[in-house]
Amino acid sequence: MKRLLLGLFLITSVSTVFGQQDPQFTQNYFNRLFWNPAYAGSTGNICATVVGRQQWVGFDGKPESYLFSAHGAFKDPLLGWDHGAGLSVLSDKLGQEQTLNIKVHYALHKKLGPGTLSGGFTLGMIQKTIGSDWDAVDDFQTDPSIPDNGAKDLGFDMDFGLYYRIPKKMFVGASLTHITGSELSDTDEAATGVQGAAPIDFGYGVARHLYIMGGTEHVISSNGDWVIKPNAFVRTDLVSATFDVGAIVEYQTKFWGGLNYRLQDAIAPMAGVNLPMPGTGIGGGNLRVGYSYDVTTSQLRKYSSGSHEILVSYCFGLSPKIKAQRHGTVRFL
Repeated sequence: MKRLLLGLFLITSVSTVFGQQDPQFTQNYFNRLFWNPAYAGSTGNICATVVGRQQWVGFDGKPESYLFSAHGAFKDPLLGWDHGAGLSVLSDKLGQEQTLNIKVHYALHKKLGPGTLSGGFTLGMIQKTIGSDWDAVDDFQTDPSIPDNGAKDLGFDMDFGLYYRIPKKMFVGASLTHITGSELSDTDEAATGVQGAAPIDFGYGVARHLYIMGGTEHVISSNGDWVIKPNAFVRTDLVSATFDVGAIVEYQTKFWGGLNYRLQDAIAPMAGVNLPMPGTGIGGGNLRVGYSYDVTTSQLRKYSSGSHEILVSYCFGLSPKIKAQRHGTVRFL
C-alpha cells in the first residue's frame, strides 16, 4: 500500500493542478463507487444508489449535487475470474457552473490472503457549463474571460483505483481520478450574441484528484447485535486536502447512526435504516435509507443553516439456480 500511494503521488506531482473541483458528500461509507472504480462488484451483489445533497442552505447559488450509481459482479465462464462493472452519473451545480460526469466502471477481483484485492478503471466524459446570469460590478461584456451568453465543453475522463476488502473486518482503497486532466474551452467568437460583447475565451482545467479511503468493523456486544464501523476518507489535489473521519454504529444490521467530522468544515450526525425486502425470484434484497445533516463549523456558519444529504440504495444477490434432482424407485415403474 505504501508503494501504491508513493506511485500515485509521483504521477500527480509532475502535473499542473488547478484546485479541488469534485463535489462533496458526507455518507461516503455507503457511496464508494464514484470515487474508486475498483469497488465495482466487490460485494458480490447488484446495487443501485441515489444521493441528493443541498450544501450550505441559505446561500444563493449554493452547491447542489445529485449522484446515481449502480454496479454488480459477474464471473468469466472461460477463465473463472471475478469481475465487476458499474455506471455512475453525477450532476453538480455551483452558482454559474454546472458539471455532468458520466463514468463506466470495470474491476477485476482476485482472492489474496483472507480478503479480495481489486483493481479497476473508469472511462467516461465530463462536461462543464458556465451560465450567463452575471451580476458584475464592472462591465463584464468587455472581459473575454466571462462568457456573456454562457459556454460549454466536454472532454474524455478516466480514473484508476485499487481496493482491498476482508468481509466484516476491514477495507482500504486508493484511487486517482481525472487522469486525463482534460482542458475544456470555448472560443466561439460568434456565440456571444450581445452587441459590443467580447468574444468567448473560456478555459477550464480539470484537476487530478487522489482519494484514500479505509475502515474497520468491530462487534461490541456479546450477542453480536451491536457493531461499530470507524472509517476515514481523504481527498487531495496535492495543493489542498479534505479529511473526513467518523464512525457508524449498527444495531442488528437494521438500524444505524453515526457521526462524521470534516476538518475545519463540519460535524455531521447521520442515521438510517436497512429494510430487508421479500424475495422476488432474484433472492430478495436490502433497501437502505440514510440522512445526514452537516453542522457547519467554519466561518460560513454565520450565513448558512448547514447541509442536507439523503441516500437511498437497494442491493440484492442473485440466488443460485437450484438443479432439479430425480430419483428412480422400483415401487413406481
